[in-house]
Parts: sequence; structure tokens; C-alpha cells
Amino acid sequence: MSEPIRQMYGDGKREQVVADYLTEMFRWDLYKTPKYYFVDFLVNQNKDNGYASYIGGLEVKWLNRSCNDEVKFPFQKLQHIWLTEPISDDPKAFNRICIRYTDGLLLVPASTFRAATPVWGLTRADTNEFDFNINFIATTHLPEYLLPVILEA
Repeated sequence: MSEPIRQMYGDGKREQVVADYLTEMFRWDLYKTPKYYFVDFLVNQNKDNGYASYIGGLEVKWLNRSCNDEVKFPFQKLQHIWLTEPISDDPKAFNRICIRYTDGLLLVPASTFRAATPVWGLTRADTNEFDFNINFIATTHLPEYLLPVILEA
């Protein structure tokens, strides 16, 4: 039985590995948010003229499993992310979720999960907590958002 994604010791360093890759790949500036904020970074898209545009928030998760495995993403966290969606006429302005797998990188708009049905289930085996989660398999449900990138900590 797998548990939903949650913050673990050492995630900050691994999040930075992903952030460094995305910064270089997409010409983004990522600004770390305070502890317990509902996303890990705020994202600016750099322009050729020296300006930048705010294009949303970014939640980064690091998983040590394959993108063929089922993931349980906390529904309550998604609700927070959805409520802060940037309102802009820029088609690149939206909140994103990035999940690093051992065999790929998922970079998906948070709004993609709005049509998913939350599933009530065990959230933490150590405390016997139950809550709603969005369950998905990246290769099955979101293959268009998978990047063939292997990142190591």
C-alpha cells in the first residue's frame, strides 16, 4: 500500500535539484516560498528584453519510484494550489506540479487534476489518518506531460 506524497526530511535539497534543471531548461527564475506555504516556488519566465513575467506557482515532489507506479496526491493541497491560479491573458501563466521519478520527470498544470475524482483513503499508516487524494499513474493518465529526464540528488 502506498501513502500519499508528503514532505520528508531532505526534500529541500532534492527540490533544488529539480528547480535548477527547470531554471536552465525553461529560462525560469524560481523563488523559494516560506516553509509551510502550499507551493515550493514562485515562477518568473525570463524574456529576451531583460524583463520577466510571473507565470504561477510550482510544487515539486521527489519520488524514488517509477512513473509507472500509482501516485496519491493530497486533494487538500491541490485545492490550495487551484485557489491561487494566476489570472492573466498569458497562456503560460498557471500553477504547476513537478514530480521527479527515477525514470522521468512529470511537469503538469495543476488544473489538469480538476476533473479527477478524489478518493477517500489512508494517508498515513503511522498515524492511521484518512483523507481525500487524487490517484494517478503518470504513464497512463498523463503521458503528454512526461519528460525523459533522469535527475539524481
